[in-house]
Amino acid sequence: MKLRIQYFILVGLFVSFAFFSCKTPDAGATASLTGGAGLVQQELTGPADEASLQAYAEAMAKAKEARSMAEYVNGPAHYPNEWKLAETHFSAAGNRGGDPETREDANVRIAEWNTVKLEYDEIYRKSLDQFASEQQVALANAKGKAVEAGAEDLVPDRFAMANAMADKSRELYENGDIQGSINAGKEAQDRYRILETLALARAKQEEADEYNFFTVDPDNYVLAAEAGNDAVDFYDEGNLAKAQAEATAAYNGFREVIKNGWSEPVEEKTSAAIESRTHAQEIKADVAARSDFAAAENVYNEAYVALRAEKYTEAIELFEESDRLFEIAYNNAMDKRRIAEEALRRAEEKLTESEEFAQYADDIIGGDE
Repeated sequence: MKLRIQYFILVGLFVSFAFFSCKTPDAGATASLTGGAGLVQQELTGPADEASLQAYAEAMAKAKEARSMAEYVNGPAHYPNEWKLAETHFSAAGNRGGDPETREDANVRIAEWNTVKLEYDEIYRKSLDQFASEQQVALANAKGKAVEAGAEDLVPDRFAMANAMADKSRELYENGDIQGSINAGKEAQDRYRILETLALARAKQEEADEYNFFTVDPDNYVLAAEAGNDAVDFYDEGNLAKAQAEATAAYNGFREVIKNGWSEPVEEKTSAAIESRTHAQEIKADVAARSDFAAAENVYNEAYVALRAEKYTEAIELFEESDRLFEIAYNNAMDKRRIAEEALRRAEEKLTESEEFAQYADDIIGGDE
């Protein structure tokens, strides 16, 4: 038992972010499930004093903590009816207004919060085993995504650290230590996600290097590289929250470098496509050459989809293609317009000839009279 307590202290030292920001329950939290805040043992008459207000605040805080732990282990999904009832009681307790005004009111509201806490504790307790089982699946998925991103090849030693924690989580689960399995699994998932992000950031850096975009945006490039190095340092130290933040900063930084690197050629091809599209619309090519214009429009829309997905080379090619197709639609519409105008001109000539002949006939007939 001492070894387990020491393990949680170790986890608390190195990955304390998991227990505070994500409300991952720890061994101490499990022990706290047995009781809520105590009622104030004193005369119930008179205004609420410091002791009663402190006990009230403690009861409310414990209920909220129990709610967070139950939510963390997917209690709402596992036991929706119990969760809904607990949420109703939670809302009722929280809608009483400000602090208690009397000692009697404080005790009533303390008891209310204690009841809410017990409801969440029960949901948490019943959800633990199922959540731990689900977490093993989530671990496998997190590992798979990290492998797919190339993390295993990029940082094999650090990937082994994540594997070791995942193995520990699985062993604890198989041995019935559900709480230990959950905490180890949480750390393993965090490590896999960090390594996945770092691998994705490295891929973006390689893309930036391929097109020499350092010369376009050196400031963001340097910041991104520094963030990536910091992420590795924090990972090694066990500060996984900062490691994830820096890895994300590296990834987003290199994305920005690439975006800025492609901005000029993308703008050039986009503008050309927009101009051709506008010209085609001005002569009603979307009507006169409907199929040609529709084909161009489809490629034009695909170009924007590629651009939003940051597939810049593909977007450039599609904008070029849509530009060409809009010109075809424009030319075909102009050809049809010229044919129509020529037909109209001939019709008008024939009409004029008919009118002249009618006048001539009328003159002859009139002359006979």
